[in-house]
Amino acid sequence: MMVADHINYLTFEDPGAVNTCRRALKLAEAGDLYGAADVAGVDLAHAAVVAEGLKRGMRFSIGAEVDNDPRARPDAQNIVDAMRPDAMIRSVHFLTIEHPEKGPDWQWPFDNPEFASLYEHVGTERVWELYMATLLEAIEKLPGQIVGHFYVPAKFGNWPELAVLERYEERLLDACAARGFAVEINTRPLYREHSDEDRKKYLAANLRLLRKAKAKGVGIAISSDAHSPRDQGASFETVLKLLDDAHVNELVFPVGGRLARVALRATKEHLERKAAHAEALPAGSSISGYGRAELASFGELDEREEPVTRKGRAGGVRPPTAREIAAAAKRAEAEKERARKLAARAKAAALKEALARKKAAAKEKALALRLKAAALKQKLLEKKRAAKAKAAERKLALARAKAAAKAKAAAKKAAVRAKLLARAEALKKARKSAKSAKTAKKAPPKRAAAKRVTSKRVRRPAKKAAIKKSAAKPTRPPSGRAK
Repeated sequence: MMVADHINYLTFEDPGAVNTCRRALKLAEAGDLYGAADVAGVDLAHAAVVAEGLKRGMRFSIGAEVDNDPRARPDAQNIVDAMRPDAMIRSVHFLTIEHPEKGPDWQWPFDNPEFASLYEHVGTERVWELYMATLLEAIEKLPGQIVGHFYVPAKFGNWPELAVLERYEERLLDACAARGFAVEINTRPLYREHSDEDRKKYLAANLRLLRKAKAKGVGIAISSDAHSPRDQGASFETVLKLLDDAHVNELVFPVGGRLARVALRATKEHLERKAAHAEALPAGSSISGYGRAELASFGELDEREEPVTRKGRAGGVRPPTAREIAAAAKRAEAEKERARKLAARAKAAALKEALARKKAAAKEKALALRLKAAALKQKLLEKKRAAKAKAAERKLALARAKAAAKAKAAAKKAAVRAKLLARAEALKKARKSAKSAKTAKKAPPKRAAAKRVTSKRVRRPAKKAAIKKSAAKPTRPPSGRAK
């Protein structure tokens, strides 16, 4: 497995982190679980899993995907060199175009969906021309070991004509063969959101590229281009079928800046070739990374002893002496004791970790109980507040009802009073009208009244004269005769 990062994310802290990671891996591979866990900053169980994987043949490589990203630091290549990566993946993600709004020499991230509409402006054929020119220049002039995702311009379905694409494939493989690069078979288009037609085109193109690479002796690397752990190794089963169809049984894997060839299946030819080139590793260059003195301090090598494989005078291998057998037994006993101590330490660490987990679980339980009590208290408080609010609302509703009833009674009283006043006024008017009618009926006509007044006025002087005349006559005693 190889872990790589993009160049625009690199900082000067990365080389130190990479070296720390390598040291932790070496300690885990040598069986020093405590040292590996301490250096890597992980728990002992994690270090044990990694150590077991390394013991069974798992290998890790650390590298960087080096592209032409304009956001990268100017000294990014110095950071990469300081990392001493196992491999550099050379790729292209930007093309220099003339933008319709921003003008010439604009760096276009052509594989970014946000800027995919510019394919219509630039054109598919022109995109592939610019891409091939940039990629071939990078392969020729810049360091690296693997060419990454060759078919990336077709990410959004922009494939050139088949004859043009095959010509580009030939030029790519010729450049890789000249510089010792390998080509990457990228499985990301096979498990990401692509149509079935695009997947078929990818499979056909990769199968064609595999056959051409094998014919030209160019190494082949497989990558899932995983941007998250869940995508690691995705669609590898599909690529394995492609490798079988192309009769390819050998892949490359980066180790220490070189590309080691790894067989997928151990064939007879492969085993014979491996046996022919097998060489004994000198002490100090084992996979553990420790020197001769360090191995001796671990009891792995006694420098006072002669190697047991030294040839005798007759050229054969001499049998081990009693001293060597005793030393080997001693080393085996020491190894057993060391394994027993490591097991005891691991058991103690596991118990300690279990106790810590138990304490953490107890703390979590206590916290959960406190939170539950707080939630219950809050619930009761909210219930009390709700009851109080409900009582206040009921009281307010009752007051409003009383006020409405009072207002209704007052309105009713006012209506009755108004009705009585209206009835009294009507009665008063009726009486007045009746009185007026009665008075009008008793009164004489106006003309007769005028005559009467006139007669009175005529007779009034006569009456006054009669009164005066009677007053002048002498008074007679009354007689019995009525006048």
